[in-house]
Amino acid sequence: MTDKNPFNSNHASMLVADPPQLEYSLWRRALRVTLAVMGCVIIGTGLATYSWLNSLGVFKLDHRQIDTLTNFNYQNNSLVFDRNGAKIGEFFERYHVFVPHTKLPKHFIDALIAIEDRSFYEHHGVDFKGIARALLIRFKSGRARQGASTLTQQLIRNTILTPEKSLNRKVLEIAWALEAERYIPKDKILEIYTNSIFLGNGAYGVGAAAQRYFGKSIEDTTPEESALIAGLFQSPSRFNPAKYPERAKTRQIQVINAMRKTGVITPAQATAMRAAPLHYHPYKFMNEGSTAWFVDYIQETLPKLPGFEIKNTKQTGLRIYTTLDNSLQALAQRSISVYDSRLNDLRTRVGMVPDSINGGNKKATIEASMLVTDPRTGDILAMIGGRDYAKSQFNRTENALRSPGSAFKPVVYAQALMQGYKWSDVIYVSPVNIDNYRPRNMEDDYLTETTMMRAFYKSMNAPTMEIATKVGLQSITGLARKMGIQSSIKDEFGSALGSSDVTMTDLARVYGTFAAGGILTELSPISKITTADGTVVWQRKTIDQRQTRVLNSQISYLMTQGMRAVLTSGTGFKSSDLAAYAAGKTGTSNNSSDNWFCGYTADLVSVVWVGTDEHAPIYGNATGGSVALPIWDQFIRGSKSYRPAREFYRPDGIVEATVHPVYGHRTPSGARMYFLSNDQPKETESALETMENSSTGGYRHVFRH
Repeated sequence: MTDKNPFNSNHASMLVADPPQLEYSLWRRALRVTLAVMGCVIIGTGLATYSWLNSLGVFKLDHRQIDTLTNFNYQNNSLVFDRNGAKIGEFFERYHVFVPHTKLPKHFIDALIAIEDRSFYEHHGVDFKGIARALLIRFKSGRARQGASTLTQQLIRNTILTPEKSLNRKVLEIAWALEAERYIPKDKILEIYTNSIFLGNGAYGVGAAAQRYFGKSIEDTTPEESALIAGLFQSPSRFNPAKYPERAKTRQIQVINAMRKTGVITPAQATAMRAAPLHYHPYKFMNEGSTAWFVDYIQETLPKLPGFEIKNTKQTGLRIYTTLDNSLQALAQRSISVYDSRLNDLRTRVGMVPDSINGGNKKATIEASMLVTDPRTGDILAMIGGRDYAKSQFNRTENALRSPGSAFKPVVYAQALMQGYKWSDVIYVSPVNIDNYRPRNMEDDYLTETTMMRAFYKSMNAPTMEIATKVGLQSITGLARKMGIQSSIKDEFGSALGSSDVTMTDLARVYGTFAAGGILTELSPISKITTADGTVVWQRKTIDQRQTRVLNSQISYLMTQGMRAVLTSGTGFKSSDLAAYAAGKTGTSNNSSDNWFCGYTADLVSVVWVGTDEHAPIYGNATGGSVALPIWDQFIRGSKSYRPAREFYRPDGIVEATVHPVYGHRTPSGARMYFLSNDQPKETESALETMENSSTGGYRHVFRH
């Protein structure tokens, strides 16, 4: 018969064996109670001590410390926008993207509070229950496994106190956390905290982290992405997903589990979040695209703006609204890229230049750049500083001083027209020697006559130099400065042929003056600057304040017609059909180290340069007409899609006539020229023409094609 007495021998043996274990268990329970009581006593004593010391003002935050928090400087990035409001660049020392509390997604807030401070909305700056719980866990495990610092404490530690680990700092941290919550709302504390903490990969704040890791704003992150970002606050270096994706995933799962335990997500949601793949987006610095040179230029321009007094432009959250037209910028980039193979072929024939760094010689590299402006407003619409920003950040549109060659000649001829010369005036073409300077024509077209118009569109040097000596070098250089050339011009007659180095912006101002009917408009890449909240801190002057009349409209129109002839009959004849609505001038320096085409329509000025940074000669028949003009042509044709072509404005007081291009008299079979109505060409042929006709039996071939 089975003994059902619970106190049988087996049970008795168990009771005999249990007392030591039971005794140990009771001892541990008693110890826990004792520790809990001691903890409560310590906390109570601490609170009482804090209250007493605080009443004496020992821990009280002064107004400056309160302001440090309430007016916390987020060091927000400064952003650059194009003319249509699209972001094209940013400046920063530390990468920040400010996100106000109202735009933080709920799933991110839930994740952060679950893993960092579950009682954030209940405590008053310090979680005393959490401290007691952390002490108990430390006793049970023998090491610290759970932090007890609240978000408020962490904020105090990171913004007001130093990171040193000391009892004094910890006491101040707790005391000031309690004090801070008396003045600062919970949502504001959360906002400051989430925008100020370093989260790895160069990102400060959750907005920056979302961009760096996932390529999106924090508002657009998924719950599982938010959970990963929330997990970075504990140790951004250890859990950086860019370096340690497995560690980051483990930490994300810890966050998800914490969210499930606090009840903000269901078990099913937790399972789905753990299983959802994380697609990281490698961060690409936006200042590396086709707008990179322009963004650099904007950064260099800011300190020079009149009336703009903000010194640290990288971390003040500025919003810089520029004049750049992204469509024209992309077109300019494509227009150069289309001719990459042609430019690369030139590079194989480029001269060797000394390499002072490595010794010996190196092969110079062919570069190309383009600057596009609006002549009516001075807006910089496109800026391509070179062929590849990744290889060279040097901005050739603004910082390179280069010889303009014949691209300077329009200034000389404009001054001549202002002094009473006209396009039909005849010049005898002979070799010129001025101060031992002997300019050559591109074609040895000496011992002949030519009209001033033909000398211009064929870019003849000797007639240009003769005109320069007659109108005076000082008047030419003076007009050049009035038209916008800010670079130094040498006081020598070679400057009339473009021997003085200038910048592309100098030439853009000159040709913009012709395009705008004689009015120079300051180049202006920035329309306004605001703070992050939209307060305007700088605005450019009105258009009237930025404009100066340099030439009268009639002289300007005559020059435009002369530069149309460059396209129809001169050195730009390969783009002759564009003369219907465009004008321009080629330029080539000695040894073809600089090759230009500077042209314009009624609404666009486009300056193109091709050459070498090393000023090395380029061989293979390289000229402005052969290597720069094709790029300009490509751009101007494409620009019609964005800015439809229109005719140049013709002012009153202008007449046109058909004139012999060599002898300058009216003739039905001559070239079309334009004149002031009170100074028209002669009616009869010259004696030289009569002699020429009698000896040759007719006109010589004097047209380009």
